[in-house]
Amino acid sequence: MSIEKNVQTVKNFLAALGSRDKQGLLALSAEDIEWIIPGENWPLAGTHRGHAGLENLLQKANETVETSYPEPPRVHSAGRPCSGRRLRYWEN
Repeated sequence: MSIEKNVQTVKNFLAALGSRDKQGLLALSAEDIEWIIPGENWPLAGTHRGHAGLENLLQKANETVETSYPEPPRVHSAGRPCSGRRLRYWEN
């Protein structure tokens, strides 16, 4: 995948996340997604695997965390190709 396509995929994912579009997030995620949220004593911390894990994470996030993004954060690829599974870094 090209850098531009990777960046667009991440932008689409963040836009779907910001609009709480569960089906859009699942469509953009690999079936074997592994989302690791570090931390302790936080309801979303842990390793979330597969579409079922992502759905559980989204449900828990809706129940426990208030989030809002007026627009998706800008995404950077650090000038190198990425696998599409890892975000190099992003900023608001």
